[in-house]
Amino acid sequence: MKRANLQRAFPWLMVLLMVGGPVAFPHAEVYFLVFGLACFYAALAMAWNILALSGLFSLGHGAFFGLGAYAAVLLQQKLFLPTYPAVLAGGLVGALYGLLWGLVFKKLRGAYFALATLAALEIPRVIVDNWESFTSGSMGIVGLGRLPALDVEIIALPVGAGLRSQYYFLFAWMLLVMLLHRHALLSRWGWALRAIRDNEVAAEVLGVNVYGCRLAALGLSAFLTSVCGGLYAHLMGLIEPAMVFSLHIAAFPLILSFFGGRFAVLGPLTGALVLYPFDQLILQPWLPQGHAAVYGLVIILTIFFFPQGLATWFRTKSTIS
Repeated sequence: MKRANLQRAFPWLMVLLMVGGPVAFPHAEVYFLVFGLACFYAALAMAWNILALSGLFSLGHGAFFGLGAYAAVLLQQKLFLPTYPAVLAGGLVGALYGLLWGLVFKKLRGAYFALATLAALEIPRVIVDNWESFTSGSMGIVGLGRLPALDVEIIALPVGAGLRSQYYFLFAWMLLVMLLHRHALLSRWGWALRAIRDNEVAAEVLGVNVYGCRLAALGLSAFLTSVCGGLYAHLMGLIEPAMVFSLHIAAFPLILSFFGGRFAVLGPLTGALVLYPFDQLILQPWLPQGHAAVYGLVIILTIFFFPQGLATWFRTKSTIS
């Protein structure tokens, strides 16, 4: 009974923590920064996991992230697009590259698909790194402004006014991606992805459009990851090829998803909101030179002790296997 009560209360406790924390500690700038980025990485992890739900594991999502970042910034600088339309357009650029993956890697599965995506990460990075007249090459692009106010009809949300408003914006972005992630788990399309993951041949016999479902998952995953890249450029104030086309960006969502639980609605989100603040607030001050190695240890412990992820400790009806 106690565990059942904890299962029901866990999502609400998480929401209370994320929404009520800034109210309880209005001047805790570190809280806003760390938990805001935790929300950002939660959205990134759920975006990655949408493709993984179909049984395909990508090691090259950094390609979408970097394309989204550079496309958003260059569209603002070259075509003078406003920030948020440019970020969404950058998402479309990443989605187009994802659809190209779907065409070229159509017959690849398992490790072959993962290695192909890792190789595909290098293609846009090399182009951006060497096209100095257009992208500034390895020097990167600096001096990017904060995210501007977001005008919604007659209301202007001061997103970039400070870390507190930025935190709430990233929290809202995380919730939006969570709804899409939930749809990819629990909708009819989500069950089709599950069937494809379990047995492609059986799913096709039952009438599931295997290629179409996977292509939709890849396109949505690439779009959301690219939008994250566009937002990241303004969160950091600069971009460079090694920064946004990195293996760290490609691997980090995988770690968070496995740690939190890939088959739970709140799995990747839980992984990000637990692991990233723990690393930044506790491990980094205590072990500044080696704190990143803990992520490798986390994966090993997850595989051995709770292979379904941390969210299985709070298993609810929204969790599937």
